[in-house]
Amino acid sequence: MTLLILAGCAQTTVLKNGYSKAPTNPKVFKNKVYFDKSILVQIDTTVIYEEYNTNYYEGFEKQPNVLARHNYKNPNTTYGVYRFYGNGCYNLFHLDRNKPDLTKEMFDPTYTGWRGVLYKKKTQILGDIFTQVGQMGWQLGKQTDIFTFNGDTLVVELKNVHKYIYIKRHIDSKLLDHNADW
Repeated sequence: MTLLILAGCAQTTVLKNGYSKAPTNPKVFKNKVYFDKSILVQIDTTVIYEEYNTNYYEGFEKQPNVLARHNYKNPNTTYGVYRFYGNGCYNLFHLDRNKPDLTKEMFDPTYTGWRGVLYKKKTQILGDIFTQVGQMGWQLGKQTDIFTFNGDTLVVELKNVHKYIYIKRHIDSKLLDHNADW
């Protein structure tokens, strides 16, 4: 179930990059109380998980799935990466394949990225993330996703809408030296 909070209703703060927004009301992440540390057995908190299935079509033909950073046929150069923390918080950052040099700032949750919290409901790992919702792009709200971890693969499912695949990628640990405290 997706809960929609319009930008005009949700109190937000602008992050250090000057345009990304994060909620200021802790009630947005109220499900964090259901975070169960046992799910960390499935999650590598020392890596990023980068977008794999880009669903790019040329004409009517679907192109083969590749890591988004290697999909040079797709004119959309940005792709998503997830970063998970040991306290149940996580981020969804967006990188640009035209800027292959990774910096610490790209993974700084005070600078950029959408914020979320993981929790367990029955046997499912769920995540509430404050992000763009709807088709308009300017609407911000909380979206609930289902996470499935299988080895180096992460599947993120937006209920009854779409599944996204992410692949574990090891990067310099200094780039991920940030804390999440929402």
